[in-house]
Amino acid sequence: MLRFLPIVLFLFCVISCKEKKTSTQQIVEEVEDTLSIAKPDYSKQLIEFTDAFTEENKINEWTEFKKFKDAMEDMSQLNPAGIMTFVSELDKITSALLKAPFPDTFDKLPIYGRVKVVQTQIIKCHFYATNKQNEKLNQALDELYLEYNILLKRMISMAEENKIPLDSLGIDLPTIQDSKIKPAFSKK
Repeated sequence: MLRFLPIVLFLFCVISCKEKKTSTQQIVEEVEDTLSIAKPDYSKQLIEFTDAFTEENKINEWTEFKKFKDAMEDMSQLNPAGIMTFVSELDKITSALLKAPFPDTFDKLPIYGRVKVVQTQIIKCHFYATNKQNEKLNQALDELYLEYNILLKRMISMAEENKIPLDSLGIDLPTIQDSKIKPAFSKK
């Protein structure tokens, strides 16, 4: 019987330790990882094309730009819960716009470059929204709307530039100057 005494004591210790062991519950604070987005200043002042301008420059026929413009205007009515959806979709639409042919009026590097600047701002917004950097996201959204407005203003000025005749002063424009035949500073 004395042989079993150490085994009994061991079992008694194990059982008693389990009973005395208190379960410690860790209190886990839930940190909200939500985005708090302020309404950007420039989203309230988006530039609109007039109906005459839209019709004259055939913007209605430019489907990729119409999708881009609609997506930007929808995003200006921002729902903070769905910012990632808006920004991701806008990035896809902008990429499609850049790959599609531009109309002759706007098929120029300044317009293409302005669209690329807007796309860069969209990528920045996506990055800040993904990393939940609220303050930087608010700044990036404000810059996005500013760049979008600059794009639309540049499109308006480009259309106006196309209307100006090259010979507006009534001076004959020189024909092609071939410096090999008639050098510019020669006395011929």
